[in-house]
Amino acid sequence: MVVGLGELKYADQPGEELTCLGLGSCVAVSAWDRINKQGAMAHVVLPECNPGREPSPKFADIAVPELIENLKKMGAVPSRLEIKLVGGAHMTPASAPGIPAMRIGDRNIEAVKAQLKKLGLRAKAENLGGNNGRTVRLDVESGRVTVVIAGTELTNL
Repeated sequence: MVVGLGELKYADQPGEELTCLGLGSCVAVSAWDRINKQGAMAHVVLPECNPGREPSPKFADIAVPELIENLKKMGAVPSRLEIKLVGGAHMTPASAPGIPAMRIGDRNIEAVKAQLKKLGLRAKAENLGGNNGRTVRLDVESGRVTVVIAGTELTNL
């Protein structure tokens, strides 16, 4: 099941897999309950939903709490969740002198971690930053998370 930009998806059937393709500055947040074999993934695009904007899971401050809350409604227990973060690359060119860098990847990483902290949670593993895009997959049955960084081999996270 592909998790598109700004989407949250959930799975609890053997053989199901959640995937974020070609993450650049976006951050994928995967969460897996090892007892119930339930998984979820958020594809975070931007750090925060500013006033006046439509709340959407494309924003870290909306996606992370919603992901955890919906997993709880499915029967998952937050303290059992294995949370893994992937993405947040620097995909925009360096800024010109006098023009601040957008740092979207860094800001997404910071925002996701801040939301997890507010919920009393933290990531078990991370594959963040750098300058290359990534694809991440969560196998819902085993909880195995794999990452492929553009031009490299598959890595278990």
